[in-house]
Amino acid sequence: MRLGALLRRDLARSRRKLASVGLAVAGSVAVITLLGSVALGLYQGVVAPLLPRLPLDLLKVEPKTVSVGLLALDAGALGGGLDEVALARLRKLEGVTAVYPVVGSAFPISASGGEGFLGRRLRADIFATGLDPALVGGDVAKGYSFEDRSEGPIPVLVARRLLELYNSTVASAIERPKLSAEMVIGFQFELVLGSSMARGTPDPNRVSTRVAQVVGFSDHANLVGITIPEATLRRLNAGYDRPVSPLAAAYVKVDGPGRAGPVSQAIERAGLAVDETPKIIGTALTIAAVVLGLFAVMLLLLAAFGITQTFFLLVAERRLELAILRALGARAGDLARLVLWEASLVGALGGLFGVIVGASVAWVLDRVVIGQLPDLPFRPEHVVAFSPALLLGAAFLGVVAAFLGALVPAWRAAGANPATALRS
Repeated sequence: MRLGALLRRDLARSRRKLASVGLAVAGSVAVITLLGSVALGLYQGVVAPLLPRLPLDLLKVEPKTVSVGLLALDAGALGGGLDEVALARLRKLEGVTAVYPVVGSAFPISASGGEGFLGRRLRADIFATGLDPALVGGDVAKGYSFEDRSEGPIPVLVARRLLELYNSTVASAIERPKLSAEMVIGFQFELVLGSSMARGTPDPNRVSTRVAQVVGFSDHANLVGITIPEATLRRLNAGYDRPVSPLAAAYVKVDGPGRAGPVSQAIERAGLAVDETPKIIGTALTIAAVVLGLFAVMLLLLAAFGITQTFFLLVAERRLELAILRALGARAGDLARLVLWEASLVGALGGLFGVIVGASVAWVLDRVVIGQLPDLPFRPEHVVAFSPALLLGAAFLGVVAAFLGALVPAWRAAGANPATALRS
């Protein structure tokens, strides 16, 4: 009798016991699918939108803050800090491939405009930083450029999170429609250089007006202002008697994610600070992943234990039949494969059923939670998310649990002795 025929016969004959095996696998896989989809949804819907989407090989370096009594001072105020000399040291660190300074403005700036979006003209103080186009070139919208030019509109990048903040809180407060990125790209407004409400007008003879144009959104852009080309801001600073532009921060690119840790330590030893936000989030996510993984392993071990007990009973019931197969010429490996194939098929069916149940419960949970959430800032669109890797991985774990649970019973079946079985 062929293996396929034996499998079909045994599955049909032992369907009650095998159904319990499948349910054990399905329950474990359903829980893993539910927890995994919630974890993925919270990351994609809550954590990721609030974080700068920086690649793992890019570090943001800032001046270290020194506490002096009730004051927190930039290390540069006490000597050192982030300057051109510090940038040169960063470029010489092993593993660093590029350093992109974040230039600050040395003169007051304000902006006016907004009739098209807000319905009336507004003027407000604004903060500007300058970045190298090589760092943010991929964030510039098609058909626009982010290059220094003495004439024409100054190209401006806006922080992605700033648009999200406007849509989630400001738009409803001022009773204006939400904005999409496509609506904002190309928007022009006036920059008043040399004058602002907070810093006043140091020299009325140096006040000038330039048109600015939004050309893209970037996670590297200034969250509380605008970002323009580095060369443009350096040139404007020089026009206000600041030949050396102040540095607000710097982005350090390393030659691979694996070098980020050693380079961060070298930067700290150099007296500068690395933005800890990605590190803190990464640590929290790692801990959560480990806890979830351990929980999943415990569930699968419990399922495998139940599978082992069930297949021990099945092998004991078929002891005489297995011995006869051996007497007819079946090899020990054939009997072991018979049991393992049976367990794997049941595990696959249980895993598929578990994924369907877990995903269904997760979808219902998502609808209920989102329906109960108030209108909060950065209100997530979902708290549950699915990915092919998650669903296929959960189903595969069901097969693995069934296979591992049947290993010892399969070894027992392979050792069936015809003479001993017939005597008993």
